[in-house]
Amino acid sequence: MREMFINWQVRFRGWTFIQILQRSMTALFPIALIGSFCWAFSQSFLTSDSFFGSLTNIKAWLPNYQFIAAIIADISQATSGLLAIYAAYISAELTIEHYKKRSIIVGISSMASYILIFLHTVRDSRRIEMSYYSAFWFIFGIVVGYVVGVIFGKFGKDQSTNKANRNTILEDVFANMTPLLISLGIALGLHILFAIYRSYQADVIITRSVTAVANRHSSYGLSIFISFLTTLGLWFGYGGTLNFNNTIFDNESVANLSYALSHKSSWNIPYPYTLNALFGGFAQLGGTGAILSLTIAVALFSKNKQHRKVAVYSSFPVFFNISMPVAVGLPTILNPIYLIPFVISPILNMLLGSVAIWFKLFPPLVYPIPNGTPGVLGPLMGTGGNISALIFTIFLVIVDAVIYLPFVKLGNEVERRYQEIKNEEI
Repeated sequence: MREMFINWQVRFRGWTFIQILQRSMTALFPIALIGSFCWAFSQSFLTSDSFFGSLTNIKAWLPNYQFIAAIIADISQATSGLLAIYAAYISAELTIEHYKKRSIIVGISSMASYILIFLHTVRDSRRIEMSYYSAFWFIFGIVVGYVVGVIFGKFGKDQSTNKANRNTILEDVFANMTPLLISLGIALGLHILFAIYRSYQADVIITRSVTAVANRHSSYGLSIFISFLTTLGLWFGYGGTLNFNNTIFDNESVANLSYALSHKSSWNIPYPYTLNALFGGFAQLGGTGAILSLTIAVALFSKNKQHRKVAVYSSFPVFFNISMPVAVGLPTILNPIYLIPFVISPILNMLLGSVAIWFKLFPPLVYPIPNGTPGVLGPLMGTGGNISALIFTIFLVIVDAVIYLPFVKLGNEVERRYQEIKNEEI
C-alpha cells in the first residue's frame, strides 16, 4: 500500500496544474512570510489589547506604537494582503512557460482578469472588498492565472525576440489581443454571475442560515464537523471559513464567562465544550492543521534542505498561530501526503482536550484570550493561568509531531523518487 501511494504521489506531482501550483507557491513563499511576520508582530505586540502589548503596557513605554503598528499593517497588506493578485500573475507566467511561449502581457492579463472577477464594493458603500485579494483567496488567484496561461498558450503568439524595445512590445500586444479579450470576457461573465449572486444577497442568506444552526446550544458533533470543514478548506487553499467560525457559539461563551465571574470559578460552567474553547484552544496550535507540530517535525526530520529552511524561517509566525508560510512553502495545500494528519490532528486535539476537561485535569477554557497569544499559551490564558493546561498543551504538540513524523518521512521518499525521475528525463 505504501509503495502504491508513493508511485501515485510521484505521478500526481507530475500533473501540469500541480507543478504550476507548487512552483507558484514556492515563488509566493517570501511574500507570504514577510506578510505573516508583520501580521504576527502587529497583532501580538503593537496593540494595547494584544498579548504582549497588554502584558508590557505598551501605552506607557512606546507612545507612538499606533503609528508603528499602522506602518507594519501597511506592509502586511501590501504583501500577504494582496497575495491572490500576485498568485494570478506568477501562475500565468509559469503556465505559458510550460507551453514554451513568452508574452509580455500574460501576467498583467491574469491580474486584470482576477481583479475584474472580484471587483465588488462593500454593500451600500464605495469601498472595495479587499478580502478577495488576500492570502485567504490566493488559491483562486493561482487557478485564474493557470486558466489565463492556458488561453495564451493555446491562442496566443510567442514573443519573437528577447529585445524589449517599443516595437517588439507593441507587436506582442497586438499579436496577443485574442487571448487577452478571451480572458477578460470570461472574467466579465464570472463578474456578472458573482454580482447577481450578491445582488440577491445569497451569501448573506447562506451565512445567516449556517449561523442560525451553529448558534444553537452547543453540539459537540457540530464542533468537530466545523473543525473538519475548516482544516479541509485550508488544505484546499481557502482559509476564509476560519474567520466565520470564530463567531460561533458566542451565546454559550458569554454565559460561561458570566458564570465564571459571578461564581469566581469556571469548574461548573454550563457549556464546557464550546467550539471557541475546543477549536481555539486545542486545534489551532500553530494555526489550522496543528501546523506547529508539522514545523517541528520538518525542521528535525526532513531530508529536504529547503523544506527545513521553510520550517525554520516560518517558526516565528507559526508560534503565533499563522500557518500560511508553512502551508505555502512546504507546501501542505493540495498535498495528499499531509492531508490525513492535517485534518486528523486538530480533531484529535479537541477530543483529548475534552477528555482532559471531563477528568478535571484542568478547568474548561472560559476566559477571553488576548489577540496574538501564542497557540501553546491559549489554554493557559483560557483557564485563567492553570499550569496543568499548559503542560497538557505541550503534550498535544508532541503527540501531533509524532503523528506528522511518518508523513514527513513519506514525503522524503516521494521527493527522492520524483527527483530521480526528473534527473532521468534530463
